[in-house]
Amino acid sequence: MTGMSKFNKEITVFIFFLALVILWGLFANASADMKTPVDTKVPVDTKTPFQGKKVAGFFIEFEEGTTEPEVKDILENYNMTVNTIDYNSDIIPGRYYMILDRDRIMDIEELVDEVNLTIPIKKGSNYLVTVTEQAIEDKNFLAILEKNNLPVKKSVYCYIRLEDESENGSIPQKDAYQIANELEKNEKVLAASPDTRINHLLIEFEDGTTEQEVKSILEKYNTTMNTIEYDSNLQPERYYLVVDADKRMDVRNELGKDENWTDPIYHDIKKGNHYIITVTEQAIEDKNFLAMLEKNDLQVKNSVLCCITLGNESKNWIWESDERRIENELKMNEKVLTLLRCGST
Repeated sequence: MTGMSKFNKEITVFIFFLALVILWGLFANASADMKTPVDTKVPVDTKTPFQGKKVAGFFIEFEEGTTEPEVKDILENYNMTVNTIDYNSDIIPGRYYMILDRDRIMDIEELVDEVNLTIPIKKGSNYLVTVTEQAIEDKNFLAILEKNNLPVKKSVYCYIRLEDESENGSIPQKDAYQIANELEKNEKVLAASPDTRINHLLIEFEDGTTEQEVKSILEKYNTTMNTIEYDSNLQPERYYLVVDADKRMDVRNELGKDENWTDPIYHDIKKGNHYIITVTEQAIEDKNFLAMLEKNDLQVKNSVLCCITLGNESKNWIWESDERRIENELKMNEKVLTLLRCGST
C-alpha cells in the first residue's frame, strides 16, 4: 500500500507539473498574439502613387458688365496657370438674375415660384435670384418686375482653360473645388465650378423617335459615345403637350384649374414656335383633363428617354466643356426635348 501510495503521489506531481507547462505555453502564445497581431487585411501596395482625378479648367460666371481685363485681374489672385480665357463664352449662355438685399427679398417672396424666379441664394450680404427664360419671355411678369423697380441683369460666362500637358487634366479636382469656393467669395463672381469628367448624358426625345433615329441624330453632332441605352427607365416617364406659342398662356390657364394636372418642377420648354408643357400621369386619367384636350385640339405624348455613355474605346468620359458644346447643338434639334448630364467624376 505504501509503494502504491508513493506511486500515486508521483503521478499526481507529474500531472500537476504537466498542467503548469501547458498553461505557461498557452499564456506565452497569448502574449505573443497580443504583441504581434495578425493582419488579415488584403495587402496594400503603398509604393504605387495614387493618381487623383484632375480638371481641365473652370466655368466662371461674372456679374453683368465685368470686362475681360477685369476677369484676368481677378484670376491672377488665384493659384492656377491659365492657358486661355474664353470670354463671354457660348458654352454656357449668361443667365438673367437680380441681386437684392434682405428687405427686397421679403417684398418679392410671393413671386418666387421656381417657374419665374428661383429660390434666392446668399451672396455676401445680399441675395442672388435667377430669372428664368420663361419669365423673360412673359411680358406680364416683366411688367411686374418693372413696377416694383426690380432691374434684371445678365451675367457674363467665361471658360478658363488651364495649362494642360495631357488629356487627363491639369490640377487635382480637390484643389479645383477649393479654388472655386474662393472665387465665389469675390463680389464680381456669381458662380464657379471646375471642368470635370462627364460619363453619361440623358436625352429625352419626342414621342415616337426610333432607336435608329437616335443614333443618326447623335452621329450628326459628332457625339463621342460608347453605348446607347434606348428607352431607358432611369427616370419616370414624361407626359407632355405640344402647344403653339400664341396659345401657351391660354392652355396654361386651363391647366391651372386643377393643381394635380401639372408639376411645378417642370418648366415649359420652348421648341421653335411651340412650347412643351409637362403634365402628370394623374392628369391623363382625369375626364375633365381629357375634355380640355379635346376642346383645345391637343394630344398627350410620351417622351423617349435614352442614356448615352460618353467617351471612346479607351475611356468612358469626356470633359464637361466638350459635353456642353454637344449639348448646345443637340438642343437645337427638333426631336430633342431635354438633356441632362450625369455621372460627373
